[in-house]
Amino acid sequence: MKKLNNIYTLILAISMTVLSGCDTFLDVNVDPTLKGDATVQELLPTAQLYTSEVSYQQAYVACQYAQQLGSNLGTNGTDSYAEAENATGWSSLYLYVIPQLNLLIQKGEKDGAPAYVGIAKTMMAYNLGIAAVNWENIPYSQADQKNFTPAYDTQQSIYASIQKLLDEGIAELGKNSGTKPGSDDMIYAGDLGKWTRLAYTLKARFALHLSAQNPQTAAQTAAAALQNGMKSNADDFQLPYNSKNLSPWYSRVALANSTSNLSVTYGSTYVDLLNGKTHGVVDPRLPIVVTLKNNQTVYQGVVPGSGAGSTVDFNVKAWHSSITSPIVMVTYSETKALEAEAKFLLNNGTISSKGTTPEAYSAYLEIARSNMQKLGVSNDNINAYLNSPLINIGAAELTLKRIILEKYKAQFLIGDIWTDIRKYNYLDFPMPNNANPELEGKRIQRMKYPASESTRNSKNVEANFKDPEASMWLFTK
Repeated sequence: MKKLNNIYTLILAISMTVLSGCDTFLDVNVDPTLKGDATVQELLPTAQLYTSEVSYQQAYVACQYAQQLGSNLGTNGTDSYAEAENATGWSSLYLYVIPQLNLLIQKGEKDGAPAYVGIAKTMMAYNLGIAAVNWENIPYSQADQKNFTPAYDTQQSIYASIQKLLDEGIAELGKNSGTKPGSDDMIYAGDLGKWTRLAYTLKARFALHLSAQNPQTAAQTAAAALQNGMKSNADDFQLPYNSKNLSPWYSRVALANSTSNLSVTYGSTYVDLLNGKTHGVVDPRLPIVVTLKNNQTVYQGVVPGSGAGSTVDFNVKAWHSSITSPIVMVTYSETKALEAEAKFLLNNGTISSKGTTPEAYSAYLEIARSNMQKLGVSNDNINAYLNSPLINIGAAELTLKRIILEKYKAQFLIGDIWTDIRKYNYLDFPMPNNANPELEGKRIQRMKYPASESTRNSKNVEANFKDPEASMWLFTK
C-alpha cells in the first residue's frame, strides 16, 4: 500500500506540474507540456490514472442514459436525455491519456521494452473504444502535439484501429523480453498474462459492438478471441483506490450526497431488476450495491427524467461507492456475457427469438455467479438465485434480452453497457419523464462534442456533427 501511495503522489506531482503550466491549453487535444524525459515507469501509472478518470466520466453520463443511474436534480437531468458534452472525459482523453500512451509506446520501442508497448497499445484501444461509442467520429490519427485542429477519423476506421492495436499489443506482450513493469503497474502489478487476457477480451467486446452490422462475423470473431480471454474475477481490469486517494464514486457522489450536494442516484430501471419487480425474484446483490435512505425500507430508484420517487441513495458503505472502491472497467462477468451473446448469435438467435445452446446458457448463468462472487454474496444466496425457476429458465427459453439484462446488472457503473442498450433498441426500457423534446420522442444515441472543441476546432466539429437522436454507424445494418 505504501508503494501505491507513493505512485499516486508521484502522479499528483506530475499532474500539478502539467496543470500549472497549461491552464490555457486544457481543451486542446494533447498536453503541450508533457515531460519529454519521463520514464516508462512514470508514464504508465499516470496513463492508468487518467484512463480510470475517462472511464468514470463516461459512466457518469452513459449510465444515466442507460437508466442504471438517475438524476437527483429535478426534471432536466441527464437521464431525461439532455445532451451531455462529457467535457472532462474528452479533455482527460486528449490532454493526458492519448499523449501519455503515445509517448509510452515510443519510449518502450526505443528502450526495447515490449511489455510497456503492449500494455500501452491495449490501453489505447480501450480508450479509443470509449471515445468512439460516446461521440462516434473522433480525432485519432492526427491527434498529436503539433496539430490543434485535427481531422476526425470515422467510427469505422477507429474500430479497425482498435483491433489492429490489440493484435499488436498481444504480439508485444508475448515477446517476454526487456524491462517489465512491477509496482508501477497499478492494475495488474506487471502480470503480462492478465494484460494479454484483457486484450483478447477487448477484441471480443469491440467485435460484438459491430453485431448489428453482421451478427455472424461479429460473433465468430468474439468467440475466437474469448478462448484466450479472462478466466476469473482475478483478471478484472480495475484501478484500486485507498484512504488517501479516494474513489471518485465516493468523493464526488456518495460524500457529496451526504452533504445535500445532490447529483445522481440509482435509477428505477436498475433497482427494479434487483428488487423483484421486473423478474419476480429478489437479487441478493441488492443490499450490497444499493443503499436505502434513512428510515426507508423499500428499495425504489429514481424514475427516469423525474428527479423523484427514490428511496435509495449512494452511500459511503455501498460496494461501488466506498472510499476504496475501484473504478471497474472490464470484468470476467462481461467476458461470460460476451460469450453468451456470441454463442446465442452463432445459433442464429435474434433479439426476438428464444432458445440456444447449452454452452450459451451456461455462460448466461455464469454472468451472475461470477459477479456475485466478486461482490461477496454467499454461496447459499448465489445458488438460491440461480436455481430460482424465474432465473434458471433453461436453454430452450433463453433470450438475448435475458442475457443483456444479466449483463446490465453485472456491469453496474461500467459505461460500455450503454452500447448494448442502444444496440438492442434500449431493450424496451421506459421513456424518461420530461424527455428532451428536441429528440421528438426518439432515444438519445450520442454525447455532444464539447463546446471548447467546437470553438477551437469548429470546422471539423461541424463536418462530423449529427443530431443527438441520429443512430451511429456502429448500429446500422
